[in-house]
Amino acid sequence: MQFNKKGFTLIELLVVIAIIGILSSIVIVSLSASRAKARDAKRISDIRTIQLALALYYTDNGMYPKQIYAGSSGSAPDTGLAPTYLPTVPRDPSNNGYYKYSGFRTSGSASCTTTNPPILYHLSATLEGVNAALNDDSDMGTNPSGYSECTTSVATPGAQGNINGTSVACTSTAGTPQPSGTELCYDQRP
Repeated sequence: MQFNKKGFTLIELLVVIAIIGILSSIVIVSLSASRAKARDAKRISDIRTIQLALALYYTDNGMYPKQIYAGSSGSAPDTGLAPTYLPTVPRDPSNNGYYKYSGFRTSGSASCTTTNPPILYHLSATLEGVNAALNDDSDMGTNPSGYSECTTSVATPGAQGNINGTSVACTSTAGTPQPSGTELCYDQRP
C-alpha cells in the first residue's frame, strides 16, 4: 500500500514563514520612512501656507502679528491669523503641536504694539529627515541683530518660541546647515 504525500514538511513551512517575516519587515520599514517623508512634506506645505497668510496680514495691517495662534478679538498686532486669514492655523502633523513663531520689532523692549509693531518674523518646524527644502530655508539664529522678540503679552502657550535655525534638531546645540549638515530646522522669515 502506497501513501500519497501531498502536504508540506515542517521545514518547508518554517522556511516559508521566515521568508514572509523578512519581506513584511522590509515593507514596514519602508512604509515608516514614507510616512516620515509625508509628515515633512505636510510641515513644509503648512509653513508656506502660514507665510501666505502672514503676507496678507502685513498687507492689511502694516505689521505682523505677535502670535499666529491668537484669537481674532482685538486689533493688530494682538490678533492671530484665524479666522480672517486662515480658517484654522495648521499644526504639526506628528503631535498636533504648534509651529514655532516669533514676531520681532526694531531694538528696544519686548513689548510690541501698534506704535512699535512686529516688522519681522521667524517661523519654523522640525523635520524628521533631510529634505531638499532645507537647502533654501532661512537658517536664522535665535536673535537677529537689531531686533527684539515680541514676548510681552503673548499668551498662547507653546505657540511662541524662537528656534536656532542652524542647530541640530532645532535646539541650542550648534549644527551645520544643509545640504551637507546636520540641522533639521525648516525655518522661514519674510
